[in-house]
Amino acid sequence: MIKVETLGRIASGDEQGRFVFIQELPDDPPSYLVLTAEDADLKVAGGDEWVEDFASLEAFFEEGRWVVEWLS
Repeated sequence: MIKVETLGRIASGDEQGRFVFIQELPDDPPSYLVLTAEDADLKVAGGDEWVEDFASLEAFFEEGRWVVEWLS
């Protein structure tokens, strides 16, 4: 399950051990910004990717083989 606006840690797949946060952007339909970093504050060695819609977000997770432990 992909959670939006919730901090998670990538448990396996590409970027294992990094933190991830999915931000929903106010488009219609919504697009998403995928933020990753080495720390939970998303300040150390971070990166971002934009995806067009939720289906693209799911494909992004599948491509990276991400299993995420959501922290809240």
